[in-house]
Amino acid sequence: MLPVIIISLIILGIESFTGIIANGLIIIVNCTEWIRSRKLTCCDMILTSLGISRFFLQWTMFIYSIVLVFSPVMNEACAIWRNLYIFCMYLNIFSLWFATWLSVFYCMKIVNFSQPLFLWLKRRISGLVPQLLMSSLLVSLVTSLLSVSITDSKYIGNSMNNLSGNTRVECSHNVNSSSGLILCMLGYSFPFFIFVVSTVLLITSLWRHTKRMEKNTNISRDTITEAHVSVIKGLIAFFFFYISYFVATVLFFSKIFAHSSLYFLWFCVLVAAAYPSGHSVILILGNPKLKRVAVRALNYAKCWLRDEAS
Repeated sequence: MLPVIIISLIILGIESFTGIIANGLIIIVNCTEWIRSRKLTCCDMILTSLGISRFFLQWTMFIYSIVLVFSPVMNEACAIWRNLYIFCMYLNIFSLWFATWLSVFYCMKIVNFSQPLFLWLKRRISGLVPQLLMSSLLVSLVTSLLSVSITDSKYIGNSMNNLSGNTRVECSHNVNSSSGLILCMLGYSFPFFIFVVSTVLLITSLWRHTKRMEKNTNISRDTITEAHVSVIKGLIAFFFFYISYFVATVLFFSKIFAHSSLYFLWFCVLVAAAYPSGHSVILILGNPKLKRVAVRALNYAKCWLRDEAS
């Protein structure tokens, strides 16, 4: 099993490093603009919140995996596991909410429907963004604390049973009760379903618009059409990233397959860690301002490495 752990840690390190750099770039660029102009657009506000949550999420997931592998199973280690478990679950849930609100915001701004509720949301979405972000923090905190409070009784029970005459304990965070599993599923399912609906509407609308533009122009693919196709490809990649992340995270935190092989558990961790970094890279490539700064930073890094080598 040792080669599997080493390879998994290397892959996880690469994913985490990529995500930390990408989300750090999003945070620095938007915060610099906010300090300079004293305001942020609603889209940049969501992007900054998403970047901050993912920046800490990537660090927490990496540290959690390191502690899980290298730390001895003792009282102090179990306490660290428990705190990281709670924090990681909290970051996971509101990171999903922030990504969902980003998709909803794009949907409200781009998609056109004549339904009264949709039109009402379309007119007010910009003013609702701060309230949506703050409510997501509160809902995520309540959901994660309720889920962990149910699993924690199991954790304490297992620890106390193993403390009799032995300093080693069994660190277990399994959500074995049905109520705990339901709470865990609800915490991840609500933002997931909202995301799926908004993203499908957005992709469908952009695809129809692209087809109409192709029919109305003599040239099969003009610049605007290519831009729409590029956006659709990015949304589809985001969609599959999000679904894989949702499934892997629910399986990992619910511990439905707690007694499965080590390969499966590490697979869930690697899939979950790929989403925050992969989607952040997609966001940077799809945003002209962020892409320009990223290209400039890469060129500077290449020049610095060239100078150091020579």
